[in-house]
Amino acid sequence: MPGSSLTPQRTESFQWKPSSIDMGKLSPWSFFSEQGRDLPLPRETRGIDPCREQEPSLLIATCRDKVKCEQTLKVLRERCAGTRPASLDSWPLELSSFDNVRSFVDRFNAEGPERLNILVANAGTFKPVYTRTQDDWEVMLQVNYLSMALLSILLLPHLLHSATCDDPSRLVLVSSLGHYLAEPVLTGSRNWDHVLGTISAEKFRASGMSRYNLSKMLQVAFVRELTARLPSPTPLVITAVDPGLCHSSLQRELEKYCLLRMILAFVKWLLRARTSEMGSRTLVYAALATNAQDLHGKYMSSCEVVEECDYLLSAEGKAFSERLWWETIEVLSKVVPRSCHEKVNGSSFVLFVERPGGALQSSTVPRK
Repeated sequence: MPGSSLTPQRTESFQWKPSSIDMGKLSPWSFFSEQGRDLPLPRETRGIDPCREQEPSLLIATCRDKVKCEQTLKVLRERCAGTRPASLDSWPLELSSFDNVRSFVDRFNAEGPERLNILVANAGTFKPVYTRTQDDWEVMLQVNYLSMALLSILLLPHLLHSATCDDPSRLVLVSSLGHYLAEPVLTGSRNWDHVLGTISAEKFRASGMSRYNLSKMLQVAFVRELTARLPSPTPLVITAVDPGLCHSSLQRELEKYCLLRMILAFVKWLLRARTSEMGSRTLVYAALATNAQDLHGKYMSSCEVVEECDYLLSAEGKAFSERLWWETIEVLSKVVPRSCHEKVNGSSFVLFVERPGGALQSSTVPRK
């Protein structure tokens, strides 16, 4: 589900224990040990149980079209038999179109609840063959990163208005273990005239898997940069999570080819692929854990905070992340040419502010 709106009752059963895992450099052993771990979470975190146990006032699941929305809503009602049907809904959202993202947010502004406590950005796509969207971006870059950033930013006012520092809202972005493998395609990136334009171009000559991994690294960088621009303590906790390799429809494009389908099945068996329900537990944990401030700006795997890739922690990676942030703001400002200015607990939080020349800046004005 790309996004969900929850107004849950917090529970003390979610307690995070610091992790000693260092996964900055991905090794075969670290992958196998992480992927094969059981996730013994409390009952409330398993599958769709939060809907039943936390009694959200409204949960909105999004799908690409109305048909899938109807199918999803039917499944939700079956699994949440004890929940009032009115508290569940499903809206169409196609992230390969900026216009569709804006229309979704416009609908949320008009018809959505007064409070948005949790946004789980779980949508993603994988295309083995280079594909461009109607907005003229490479499809994985737009769906997995640009539209995810646009949706998060446009719903930011709702998340902020619904929160306090004692009871913060949550923004959970679903990344991937694959982001550890993205660094090689960024060789020479400091010399690129335009990061997003270079990555999106067909002549970038990266494989489909490399592009996918890179889009997931960009998500982690986005979390770092947005976190740095929020006041501290924060009324909004932002976390990037890795669900692990799961049995899901993400690989459906590969499964169209008989040989690749067999190879994929073997890889999933070899790497002990998780069920989607098991993979979802880290998402639910990030959304509902009571020690929210400990998770802010962090990357999580197997329900533990772990270190993101070494590249993003390096001086070069930090410079790349900041440059990516400004380019992202520039691109999205052309999609939504308006400012976003929110008061947050006595601090003035400014995401988009027009400069005299028409460009945009992003900043946080300290509390006075």
